[in-house]
Order: sequence, then C-alpha cells, then structure tokens
Amino acid sequence: MDPKENNGEHAHVHFEAEQVKAHDLEIQLKYVSEGRVEVHLGFLQMFHHYTVKFCIQDRLSEDIVADPSKNLYVHLKEYSPTEDGLGHNIEVEFHAIKEKLINETLTIKSSTDQTQTLDLLFMARVLGKGKGVPAIKNGIHCYKMDTEDDTDAHSDWQGF
Repeated sequence: MDPKENNGEHAHVHFEAEQVKAHDLEIQLKYVSEGRVEVHLGFLQMFHHYTVKFCIQDRLSEDIVADPSKNLYVHLKEYSPTEDGLGHNIEVEFHAIKEKLINETLTIKSSTDQTQTLDLLFMARVLGKGKGVPAIKNGIHCYKMDTEDDTDAHSDWQGF
C-alpha cells in the first residue's frame, strides 16, 4: 500500500469475519515419521512466554521424561496419559525471546525404556515489536510478558 493513499499514516491489515473463522486456530500436529512429530504453533509475539497444551498419539510408556537443559525455547511442564492409553496430553512452556522462525526439538523418552523416544519439533514464527498481534491458536496461553528493558538490546555492555 502506498503511504500517500493513507495520508502518510501506517496501514493496518483488516480481515473479514469469514476469513478469521476460516483461519485454523488449532495447533497443527504432523506425524512426519515414526518417532517424529511436527507441532505447528503459528505466529507468536516476541518477549512473550506461553504454555502450550496438546494431545499426541505415541507408543511410549505412561511415564515420560525430557532433558530440561537441552532446549532454549521449549520445556516439558506436565504430561498425562490419554484416557484411551494411546498417547499423552502434553503441556510445555514456550519462550518466544527472539524475532525469528523457531524450530526447536524436544525429545521425550519412556521412563522405563530409554530406547523409546519421540521427537517433538516445535515450529513458530515469532513477530517483533510493531509487526502485528497474532491470533493465538487454541491450547496456547500467554502467562508472562517481558519488557524490552529486560533484554540484551538495552544492556550497557558494549561487547568485544
């Protein structure tokens, strides 16, 4: 859009109600291969911390574990076996701290058989300041927002 057409003001995108309804607000799970699931979270905002809840089908035992030190953006918070016993209800914390496309893998393992693993690949586009407010998918909730002053961008350290 040409700024002259809008009296030099910034333009905003507006969607019709039908388009918003048509937009899929569910977390998308894609079973790529045996032992690998893509978890598509959509658009999130920078400096926001989210809880993400979803259900997966897997062949792991009832109790699962994940190494919390392996991931910068995603941490397993809670889990429970599904009622039908064919998977797990998963809750993770997702930290959107950089403006970029995030592809973060969380490996969960059976607590009784460490050879049984499942890689969850979380995919999200993190929007920076002034880039818009995304429609958050069902199962994703923001529980904390950092101020920009809390970031390295406002540090007085000059670096090397």
